[in-house]
Amino acid sequence: MSRPQIFIQTNAKQEIGARVSAYSMKRSARNPDGFDVTIIRQEDYPFFRAREGQRYTRQGSGFVWRNDDLQSFTPLRFMPPELMGYAGRALVVDPDVFAVSDVTELLGRDMGGHAILCRRLTKLRRQRFASSVMLLDCAKLEHWNVERDFNALFEGTRDYDDWISLEL
Repeated sequence: MSRPQIFIQTNAKQEIGARVSAYSMKRSARNPDGFDVTIIRQEDYPFFRAREGQRYTRQGSGFVWRNDDLQSFTPLRFMPPELMGYAGRALVVDPDVFAVSDVTELLGRDMGGHAILCRRLTKLRRQRFASSVMLLDCAKLEHWNVERDFNALFEGTRDYDDWISLEL
């Protein structure tokens, strides 16, 4: 098994939060050398810039994509399996998620054969999941391709809210 990875997705507006999050993961760990932390920046992926000002599907309607939106990094939640060559395990967190205790146990948790472990959103009528913190078995997510899936939002074949809440 490859070394566990923590990925924090961000954009320029939330860079400081991402750095604090990364620091908190290492500082709270008994063995901070037991995993790596990588910050993924939205600005590093040209396919986001290519869609600036274009309409995409969200909640069944058309919204305009803005790269300077506070949460424009959100589709990067689905990037870690690609970055890891669809192998190993990754913990994915938003830049406003901070560790207050050791995350090592979470990284080694038995996933029960599941590809994803995350929290269920219970206040909604439909079954949806919170993708802001996910434990991923990357080998089981070879069908994830962020650029393709992001572009599908603009082609009307994928809804942003369905994607982000793992209603795929």
